[in-house]
Amino acid sequence: MDLVLPEAAKEVDAEVHETEDMSACETIFNLSNTMVGGGVLSVPFAFRLISYSAALLLALVVLVTAFTACLIGQSLDAVRHKTDTPPACRDYAWLAEVSFGPWGRRVVGITTAMELWIAAVTFLVMSGNNAKGLLGVNEFHAVMFCTVLSTVMVFIPLRVYAYVSLVSLIALLIASLAFLADLLAMPSWSMPDFVQPQIADLFRAYGLFIFCFAGHPCFPGLHQTMRQTKHWTSCVSLSFSIASCYYVGLGLIAFMALGTDVHPVFTADMRDGWMGRITIAFFAVKIQLTTPVLLRVVIVALQLWPEGGGGSGEPRGEHTVRSLLGSYLPAAVLVVFTGASACFLSQKVAALASLAGALLVNLTSVVLPAVMYARLVWSDKTSKAKLALCALLVAFGLVTAVVGTVLAVQDMSKKAHA
Repeated sequence: MDLVLPEAAKEVDAEVHETEDMSACETIFNLSNTMVGGGVLSVPFAFRLISYSAALLLALVVLVTAFTACLIGQSLDAVRHKTDTPPACRDYAWLAEVSFGPWGRRVVGITTAMELWIAAVTFLVMSGNNAKGLLGVNEFHAVMFCTVLSTVMVFIPLRVYAYVSLVSLIALLIASLAFLADLLAMPSWSMPDFVQPQIADLFRAYGLFIFCFAGHPCFPGLHQTMRQTKHWTSCVSLSFSIASCYYVGLGLIAFMALGTDVHPVFTADMRDGWMGRITIAFFAVKIQLTTPVLLRVVIVALQLWPEGGGGSGEPRGEHTVRSLLGSYLPAAVLVVFTGASACFLSQKVAALASLAGALLVNLTSVVLPAVMYARLVWSDKTSKAKLALCALLVAFGLVTAVVGTVLAVQDMSKKAHA
């Protein structure tokens, strides 16, 4: 998961729309960058939960989320000639409003804000897990340090932060290569035997996997910037294939090497040595660059962005110290609450990621795309088979959401009282 919602970068996007549209290759790059993110840190733990069956479950998640990504593109095409809204403004919330009216926009806005907030908490916990070894402090202090750093980075001007995506992707690449090199240098691998997975663990692993594919709210913005939207399906297919190969490859290799004792954030199992430190450091950089973007979008979505702070972080007008403090206080309270939540839940990163995936990502990446598609094309007499498939996806998403959420809450409760 490496979410950068269109709402968080409208100033930069406006300039892009005015100058040029994206080619198919550029779309594939952006889709892949959206899919491949910090969620990979919990993928080996999903293999620990259900053994080698995780590869099949991950393939199912890829098929489902890739199909719903295609539905988003087809939904946008279906209403292309029925609206005067400029393409640059046709985001996920707009699509929900076209489908269900103003309440649809509100539901999507609230769901997406909750999803990103839980993701921000999860990433702060992951950052703390990575930073504690590098900084030589305990997990609580590491999470607090990452929270303070993220708070400062939230107010970096968007025109500067728009170029951080490339640095973030490079950091992920270096971390992955260093990790594989360190594993290859191990004298022996654990090579766990196949174990029949428990039903409950299948739902837990599903939540961890779909957490990695939480980019669907970004897709309308990417689709509308394409030079030729007819290539959307092929771009989705290729980018999801790239993401699935990355997640399956890294998760499977880590599980085979580290065995059934792998930590929920697998970098905690890295060996001492410079290669291990490079892995931890660059994964930390990757996550730390992503977290402030998530926090910023949540602050803006909740209408807590400081008045006069500007969309690019530049002050506008004269303000007294008291008015500035009052303006920044709501955002500060949210950030402090986020950091406190990360500290409190620092031992529950797997349950957190599974909760975010099962409950919220399921809604935005499985249920809502299928419902919106069925709603928008119903009058066009689309095939009965496709509508039936959408209904099946909605049922699948709701069942996995309910069961996964119950299990995640139970896991948090058990650990809290352990």
